[in-house]
Amino acid sequence: MIRFMLFTLVFLGFSPVFAKTIVINGEDDWAPYSSATKNYKDVEGLAPDIVRAAFKTQGIKVVTRPVPFARCLHEVDEGTAIGCFDTVISSETQDRYIFHPTPLFTADMVIYGSINEAPKTWTFKDLEGKTVGTTNGYTYPTEFISNKRVLHSPGPTEKSQLEKLASGRIQYAILWGLTGSLILEERPDLTKKVKALGVISRTNLYLSFSKKHKEGAKYAALLEKGLQKIRSNGTYAEIVDQFNSRHVAEESRL
Repeated sequence: MIRFMLFTLVFLGFSPVFAKTIVINGEDDWAPYSSATKNYKDVEGLAPDIVRAAFKTQGIKVVTRPVPFARCLHEVDEGTAIGCFDTVISSETQDRYIFHPTPLFTADMVIYGSINEAPKTWTFKDLEGKTVGTTNGYTYPTEFISNKRVLHSPGPTEKSQLEKLASGRIQYAILWGLTGSLILEERPDLTKKVKALGVISRTNLYLSFSKKHKEGAKYAALLEKGLQKIRSNGTYAEIVDQFNSRHVAEESRL
């Protein structure tokens, strides 16, 4: 009887393997990579698409919970959440969290400055002695955050960075990936004063798992297995291609 029931479930498309559901925190304001849906009940973007697909191969359904990024990481620090995406491995984070070896994806760090300044090839050394906007709670490469000669000027959001830049309160702003482009599409008034000046870094992003949560290490290992699986079976490429077709110009594909 049990074998018959299992056969029936599989035949109907209900595999008994898919019985586990977990909740993962996701950044609520980092479109198009990770942002809250309009009803603020889910997370959409490249990161949650990859995370769900990877865990699905391991028989795990993921519920993504939108939260501000600082809170996202705080709950992982406290062990009240299993994990949070998306995080850079740096001197600030490498010992705080459990990371999977394979990154979720890679994103650019883009320098924004005055509309009158010419684009160029950037290094972090170019920012020494300059007032540079960053976003509270966001993770950045060690080379940037550890440089004491850069005058860091944190703000609450990436949009606030561009607003500070437009008002002349900072000299440059660092925004992740395609986020700046979307903000400027929504705020054409800012395009009269600021623009992207170049990519300063291409950096891997990860899902940070809690060291205090009893299942943090377990699910970090399962995510790694899932990432390897979707990279080998073509699912990862399909997700990235769909993302690129919606958001990325031909010359700057992932």
